[in-house]
Amino acid sequence: MAVKGPPEDRRISSRIDQSRTVLIRPAESHYPEEIRTTLNVSWDGFYFATSIGHYFSGMIVYVTCDFQPNDRTHREEHGTVVRVDKLKEGRWGVAIHLAREVWRNKIT
Repeated sequence: MAVKGPPEDRRISSRIDQSRTVLIRPAESHYPEEIRTTLNVSWDGFYFATSIGHYFSGMIVYVTCDFQPNDRTHREEHGTVVRVDKLKEGRWGVAIHLAREVWRNKIT
């Protein structure tokens, strides 16, 4: 019987623990949008926790990074859900890959 090691980490860019406010709007309009705070970010993605269980791998979303409700100049970025983890207490962890590196100059 072979012992499995930890799953391979396929990340291209490293993550840092950083809280950023993001608006996530699924491309399919029957799913609700939500405002969340990231648990970690990279140049080309982020991870957040939610109690809404409609996310699935491959889901297309539009993301407003550094979201502020009264800012009319915000820009939506195209993203794809790449992983959904079952967390404790009925919550899910969701990893989203963004089509471009939106935080390259903003991660501190």
